[in-house]
Amino acid sequence: MADLKLLTERVVEKERAALRQKVEQAKIAAAEDVLASQTAEVAKRQQLKDDVKEKVEKEYVIKTNTLEIKKRNNILSAKQNLLNKIFVDTKDKLDTLDKSTFQTFVLNVFQNFENEKEITLIFGEKSRDLIDTVWIKENAPENLSVRISDETISKKSGLIVGKDDIDYNFVFDILVEELKSDILSEISNELF
Repeated sequence: MADLKLLTERVVEKERAALRQKVEQAKIAAAEDVLASQTAEVAKRQQLKDDVKEKVEKEYVIKTNTLEIKKRNNILSAKQNLLNKIFVDTKDKLDTLDKSTFQTFVLNVFQNFENEKEITLIFGEKSRDLIDTVWIKENAPENLSVRISDETISKKSGLIVGKDDIDYNFVFDILVEELKSDILSEISNELF
């Protein structure tokens, strides 16, 4: 019986040892699972941080670019407004030329028609009173017959020269518009 008891104790001890080993292996496996889980969670958190950082950086770049474009557009708009004001001011100044300056302008126009026989002048409404027939007779080239039309160009300054059914336009706001495209880049370069 003592042998049986000893044998039983050895079997029980063997089973206990096997059970302890299984428990140890289970603990090791559980610790490895926990470690793997923690490592995966750390990697997941890092990926989330990286994704958030990338998203924030993209939004920052987009907002920065948007602000740069807005700033550039505001500057261009301000420049365009300034250029438009220059041309409006130029037209206003030409609309209010004094008599002497306008007469000098007409003398320069006459030079374009010195070799012609006859022209007709149609004045802008704002310029009509700056020239009269006496001044024309005294200042027109000798071989040029100049007729002043009774009609005027409404709300304009400057004049139109009619010759052989062709009208040569010297109306100031139209001259400014024609010159605008030619001198716009030059003015822009000087101002900006």
